[in-house]
Amino acid sequence: MAETKLPGLLTLILGILVIIFPVFSIFTLSVLTGVAVLFLALWLFLLGVNAWKVSKGAGVLYVVLGILGVILAAALAGNVTLFSFLAAFWIYLTGIILIIAGVASLFSREHRAGMIAGLSVVVLGVLYIILGVFVRNPVFLAWLIGLSLVIDGIGLLLYE
Repeated sequence: MAETKLPGLLTLILGILVIIFPVFSIFTLSVLTGVAVLFLALWLFLLGVNAWKVSKGAGVLYVVLGILGVILAAALAGNVTLFSFLAAFWIYLTGIILIIAGVASLFSREHRAGMIAGLSVVVLGVLYIILGVFVRNPVFLAWLIGLSLVIDGIGLLLYE
């Protein structure tokens, strides 16, 4: 389809740029994430002002969360190290959850296919944790993002 050629080409070019300029790419992601967290903090402030009329406790909670959001946004925007740490932490947490879910399914399923699926989830959880080790390095994180963009771009270009 012709409608996938332009997005495919743009995705491929973006992926190559991310691979060539990994630190700049992660820096850009950290700035965008910081801005997104700042918008969330402003939304929480507005909720706090509106909730204050109904419940002072809820209003205070929203305002405190908004303040924490502003602090996080300021710390995150442009901070490649913090962004990489949080990405790795999230991947570690997801890996642990996958391992626990996989082990639970090993004990809760009676049929062979279900047990194999549970074992597969455990293996994926371990792979997630291994990946988390590499993602702590911002260059590797950028390469993974760039590689996924390149692969998707090629897929879009080859789509017929």
